Amino acid sequence: MNPSSTQSARKPGNSAVIIIVAVVVMVGLMGGGAMLAVGGGFGRGGLKTDVSGLQELAAVQAQLLPLDACHIEYGVRAGALPHRSTGSRKSASVTPCSGASVSYVSISVPEELQSSQVAFDMTRSSVSAPWKILVDKDQTAFPDLKQSLERLAPLIVEKYPEALATEIQRRVDSERAWQESKAAERARKEAAKTSYPE
Repeated sequence: MNPSSTQSARKPGNSAVIIIVAVVVMVGLMGGGAMLAVGGGFGRGGLKTDVSGLQELAAVQAQLLPLDACHIEYGVRAGALPHRSTGSRKSASVTPCSGASVSYVSISVPEELQSSQVAFDMTRSSVSAPWKILVDKDQTAFPDLKQSLERLAPLIVEKYPEALATEIQRRVDSERAWQESKAAERARKEAAKTSYPE
């Protein structure tokens, strides 16, 4: 048997393996998508009801309106998988609207302001847009939500701008140090290359 006939005999087997792997990957992706749809997406759990239209929450939204922030997340909620949870009651996660190099800033919440009964996401499309407040009505009672928002809003207004500026500066310093390290490594290699006698 010559080598070319052996290779041609193997090709259909290889194609079958590739097709099987592709089908398995597709089924896995579809299953993962279905779980996300049931779970409400990563980090969102069942936080689907927008309560921003309630007059009792207008003052809180007004406090947070001037911030360069488009997403505020607080509280522990169900994750994409039934046995997993995500989020924290010890900190609030705030995402800037601007094109800063920072993806989010974490604001520590003092113990006396923490709540294990509350989870919410505040979201908007731009600094000039109004806030949406997303909750799971089955898990978070309105009086608890209102109290938590009224406690956390002043904290976020106070701490977030400085925390964002600090994180942006940290990123700038880190990038500068990385560039300097690369330049030093290039210089070292060049010096090593030219250090040998002719």
